[in-house]
Amino acid sequence: MKLKKMLTITMAAVMCAGAIAGCGTKDGKTKDGSDAGKGGGSEILLWSSATGPDGERIQKTINAYNETSPAYKVKFVSMQADTFNTKLSTAGRSGKGVPDLALVASEALPTYNTQGMLESWDEAIADTELKKENYVESAWEIGSLDGKQYGIPATMGSWVMFYNKDLMEKYAPDALDDGYVTYEEIEAAGEAAKADGIYSYANTWSMQNYSNLYLQMGGEWLNADGKISINNEASVGVVEELKKLNDLGYMVPNGEDANKMFMNQKLIFLPEGTWMLSNMEAIKDFAWGETFTPQWDAANVVQCSGVDQFAIFKSGEERSQEKKQGMVKFLEWLQGNQLEWVKSGANPSSLAMLENEEYLAMPQSFLLTTEEGRAAININAAEGLTYVFNEYDARAWDMITGKADIAQTFEEIQKIVDEKMK
Repeated sequence: MKLKKMLTITMAAVMCAGAIAGCGTKDGKTKDGSDAGKGGGSEILLWSSATGPDGERIQKTINAYNETSPAYKVKFVSMQADTFNTKLSTAGRSGKGVPDLALVASEALPTYNTQGMLESWDEAIADTELKKENYVESAWEIGSLDGKQYGIPATMGSWVMFYNKDLMEKYAPDALDDGYVTYEEIEAAGEAAKADGIYSYANTWSMQNYSNLYLQMGGEWLNADGKISINNEASVGVVEELKKLNDLGYMVPNGEDANKMFMNQKLIFLPEGTWMLSNMEAIKDFAWGETFTPQWDAANVVQCSGVDQFAIFKSGEERSQEKKQGMVKFLEWLQGNQLEWVKSGANPSSLAMLENEEYLAMPQSFLLTTEEGRAAININAAEGLTYVFNEYDARAWDMITGKADIAQTFEEIQKIVDEKMK
């Protein structure tokens, strides 16, 4: 079977792309201090929350495009995630100062659409190469809302796990025999390594670990009425497992730098995002590997991801057809020219990149080039997940450390999410 036909990936949930970014300017201005909201008439203004190394790689990609002398060059403006979200929402509501393109998280796209802020791509992409068959199927489908296309997929970030090969060989030699590391195996490794001051697990980003384990335990984001529902046994079960790892001393304690622990060879397994690849590549003292996020049941593998989407926000100033055509030309070019971008650890969403040998040699490519990887991926799609994740992130450690009752906390989170969804 051809690889393109094999790339059908299950939809479900998880990943907030704004937080994938590192740190940007607090005032939302470009490096030269110019206002992030202004783009020239012959420019395509693109906003993103990807800063740090991620933003630099995107900028290099855009520089390469601009060097092709397109009719409309792209001006890339990156800003800190909270600044990005605030400015985009404010501009989207008023229709003033909006960018031509915005790179938004997959789970945020439905919310912007429900609020009436988005313009459909349908007319602009008719009879162009921006079509479903040229992308990972589920990545394209995330942008399809209410029978129209509101997003064009960019790259995919996934919550995976890095591991120290030497420490795993010493404390969990059989853990990857079946290709996956389970929580049971993490517990066993933690017990074996504890006396040596070595941890086996880290809660580096609470909502990521929660969302993956939640789905692995059989949790579902939506109830029978199609509404977010997380006040349930699966949510409680997730935190009980994490609390167990913490209570037993297998988890890096709250307040400690898990990434530093990993670099100092004090941590066996490091659940982290694919976007941490640059950090891993800087390691010279030991051999590391990248694999699936920890699994509850190796027979029911779930691997959560998010796919950033290029969205057009409605503007009070009409965009010319020529500019829209320029936006399409840029995204068509991007299909086969994402190599620099994905060096940050992301996976491409366009199938054209599967012909690139340099990409195929990257450690994160296993998610798209193996049958197991493709079958395991779940992509953020449920409207309202951002509210859940924000609330969970703020309360996770209180539950894990026993400062807050687990069941009661999820009841409170559910009430807050319900109110925000009204």
